[in-house]
Amino acid sequence: MKNTFLPLSDEDKKYLKSLSKTRTIQAQVVDRARILLYKADGVSFDDIAARLNISKRTVRLCISKFNNGGLDAALFDAKRSGRPSEVSDDAKAWIINLACQRPADLGYSQELWTLAKLHKHIQQHAQQAGFPRLTTITKAYVQKLLQDNQIKPFKIKYYCEKRDPDFESKMHEVLVVYKQVEMQFDENGNIIVPDDYKLTITVSYDEKPGIQAIANTSKDLRPTGDNGEVYRDYEYKRLGTVSLLAGIDLLTGEAIPLVRDTHKSSDFIDFLKILDKKYPSQDTIRIILDNHSAHTSKETKRFLATMPKDRFAFVFTPKHGSWLNMIEGFFGKMTKQMLRGIRVNSKQELVDRIYQYFDEINKEPVVYHWKYKMDDIEETESASV
Repeated sequence: MKNTFLPLSDEDKKYLKSLSKTRTIQAQVVDRARILLYKADGVSFDDIAARLNISKRTVRLCISKFNNGGLDAALFDAKRSGRPSEVSDDAKAWIINLACQRPADLGYSQELWTLAKLHKHIQQHAQQAGFPRLTTITKAYVQKLLQDNQIKPFKIKYYCEKRDPDFESKMHEVLVVYKQVEMQFDENGNIIVPDDYKLTITVSYDEKPGIQAIANTSKDLRPTGDNGEVYRDYEYKRLGTVSLLAGIDLLTGEAIPLVRDTHKSSDFIDFLKILDKKYPSQDTIRIILDNHSAHTSKETKRFLATMPKDRFAFVFTPKHGSWLNMIEGFFGKMTKQMLRGIRVNSKQELVDRIYQYFDEINKEPVVYHWKYKMDDIEETESASV
């Protein structure tokens, strides 16, 4: 056997290599793994003993155990249960259960697992849990097991909890409004004007508070032939914030802005006054909006009481249902197109550029059409207001 090659499969070699690099198992198991790997390469007993600084008898005994009992017998003493050919289903279930737990609940500071931390925890606690085989598994094995079971404890995917008990009914009400808006267009996309010229104007409204006015401390370096990107100093100066109150006319696509330092009831009322002045007095102005306190405050109600009965109609989105409001998509577009990376010399410049953006958008307004779940709304429910 001195110069023969030990017959090991690729899988066995991979397993032995993982053992040979592990520091959390007994040193003699590591030595035995290396003995088998060396012998698989045809290294002689004498050379193996010299390389590992062990006796030749130890090398011979390990090889003999392999020939008589296989890989488990060569690696582990008889008193040990040895390495099963496969990790048991119970052991796999234990790993998955661990991965689904919150690390902080197990005594760690972190909120999410990392693969390294989960692997180390498994190795440290497997023996006590009754799964000694898992003390030697590799990180790659843990990763594959989780992937096969579609478990991703290293990531967070956000969702919106439906905390409003009337979520479905309120969502349905908003969708009915969108259906009614669609029915105000003819087959050519033109607005159908009633004989009495009384229209229901629907405005999708929301606020975008806390828009920061940020100034550079030195000028940006514009792209050149050598450098194709904008170069900007990391340092900057904060000049304050503004709030954008805005609505989209769902019949025309026109975006209507109001920029203020705050978004209190008085600011919201000023926006309502803009709408009141903008549209003919016989029209009903229906506004889709969220449940912000400014929209339902005593001050706002007092103002509405001074208006004709059918002048304003509010349709509230359900709690945590702001995604039902079309203007949310507009705000996202605005952030990408105009606000991302914006630098100004003054707070007033930020205000002016926001209004300029709305002027540019309104030169070619886009009529927004809601598609989600619209087929669920019966036409009988969609009679005009």
